[in-house]
Amino acid sequence: MRFRERKSGVSFDRNCHGGKKKGTVPCAPGSLTVEASAAVPLFFLCMVTLICLMDLYGMIAVQTTTLMTRAERLAAAAGMTGESAVSVIDLRDPVIYRPRWFPAGGATVTAACRGRVRVWCGRDPDEPAGDGEDPGDEMVYVTEYGSVYHTDACCSHLNLSVQCVSAAEASGRRNASGHKYHQCEKCAAYAKQNGMVYLTEYGDRYHCSPDCSGLTRNVKLVPLSEAGGMRQCSKCAAKEAKKKAAG
Repeated sequence: MRFRERKSGVSFDRNCHGGKKKGTVPCAPGSLTVEASAAVPLFFLCMVTLICLMDLYGMIAVQTTTLMTRAERLAAAAGMTGESAVSVIDLRDPVIYRPRWFPAGGATVTAACRGRVRVWCGRDPDEPAGDGEDPGDEMVYVTEYGSVYHTDACCSHLNLSVQCVSAAEASGRRNASGHKYHQCEKCAAYAKQNGMVYLTEYGDRYHCSPDCSGLTRNVKLVPLSEAGGMRQCSKCAAKEAKKKAAG
């Protein structure tokens, strides 16, 4: 098929069947330029690289948060006991990332993650108090569901010693204060006949589930002014009175 076309005052023949006669131009309906063939793979490479960087950043953020949480708990525990030989809790655990779009055996990226916290060792008496703080405010320990505050970090009400006994034995036992044990209302639904239960030395409840909130202690260190009108723990008060009498 041949036809003539006039353009800019110049006539030439176009052969739509790809003829190679002189004066003819072959048609190529599915052609791709050199620029497009190079730009498309480059675009996809940039997108994959960006997604990998975002994925790696997310893994680093999660790992760093985990290390900081662990370091804070260890620092608080070390400060409560007062027997730690270190002044800084420094945890390191790198993230090893392998791009998921690369074939097996591809290159890996290692990113360092760190959680570093100073061991809590009390308030510095020479350090000025912050805004809204009472420089003479005592720091005390409170629990999430407790009704008293504690001045001794080693108080037995904060550091629970859990024992596992049979339900029949628990009903006939008494705690260290001489009181009988009663069934915990929170975990009564897990009770099993002749099953095992959990109790503490100074508690007055036995628990049917080891995950009961009555067996856990979420301890926080707060100023006494933020204790919300709580009364002092009787064991901590007795220990303080004993120290004053001896001193």
